[in-house]
Amino acid sequence: MNVALLKDFECLIEEQKILAQSPQGKEFADFERWQKEFPEFSESLNKWARESLNFLDRANVRELSHRSISEGNLTEAFLIVMIWGYSGDARGPARTRLIIEQPNFLESLTLALEFLAGNKIAEAYESLVVSGPKHLSTSFGSKLLYFFVTPNEKIHPLIFDRRIFVILKELGMPVGNSPVLTSKQYMNYIELASSLALKYSLSIGDIEEHLFIFSGVINGNYSWKRKVTFESLSEDQRNSLASLLANTFASYLKDQQVLINGNGGGQYGGFVATGLIAEIEYELHATTNRNVNLIAPEFVRIHWDLVLLRGIAQSARDLLGIMS
Repeated sequence: MNVALLKDFECLIEEQKILAQSPQGKEFADFERWQKEFPEFSESLNKWARESLNFLDRANVRELSHRSISEGNLTEAFLIVMIWGYSGDARGPARTRLIIEQPNFLESLTLALEFLAGNKIAEAYESLVVSGPKHLSTSFGSKLLYFFVTPNEKIHPLIFDRRIFVILKELGMPVGNSPVLTSKQYMNYIELASSLALKYSLSIGDIEEHLFIFSGVINGNYSWKRKVTFESLSEDQRNSLASLLANTFASYLKDQQVLINGNGGGQYGGFVATGLIAEIEYELHATTNRNVNLIAPEFVRIHWDLVLLRGIAQSARDLLGIMS
């Protein structure tokens, strides 16, 4: 178990609980690119573009895929998931066409839906990924299962792609030796997510989404992370974030103290964290105004919006000069 990395992951969870939003934002769909490969779906693609202005998040994809399934159009439901999954990747349309052209494509989707209706996750995975159409592996097969199911059960399919594979391995929680899982390994992954969900009082879907975003944050990829502005937050949210930053910062210090910020007669609010590293004094003012101020060993002013983009855990270590 990578204790230091787990600490950062837990900090991300607390941060997102305060923000009370899904950590993953919307991504550009580029329906026009897909229309060139799939002119037979022009009507639906144009409709989706109008409804979403070419930006999709998980809620959009679930709604649109379920609408297509209810209308009996499984290929269309498959297509919207692939569009979201590939995001701006130019290889997406051609690769998706290869899958659709496989002789067992519709049969596999139909069978997977039947298994999902009975909450038979392993069988649904087996029918779609293990013995399903060629070119459809764990990454996109699990996305289809995730979006096609109605998540009204505590245990339901989750997305497992390369980023989830890598972050679980780095955390010391691997469920397989590669991003391609057997049915048993996939169920082990869902069981692991279930145990983490219980530990952190989240749904298993939230656990997967946090793992996905965390994998990007620690590797410098912020494209999927939801953008949040400090000005949009309530006073309680600002105060909670200031407390989390101050306490995270202080957790690396010797002789640490975290106090309520009384600077300027309390007009800045928030918290002050102090302590030592190698006998050098550090002092951080995590205010509830618009800035975070490092007072010592040298003055640095950072806008809260940048802290929220970087993440609390990463910001604290950057300010202390501690590499992960």
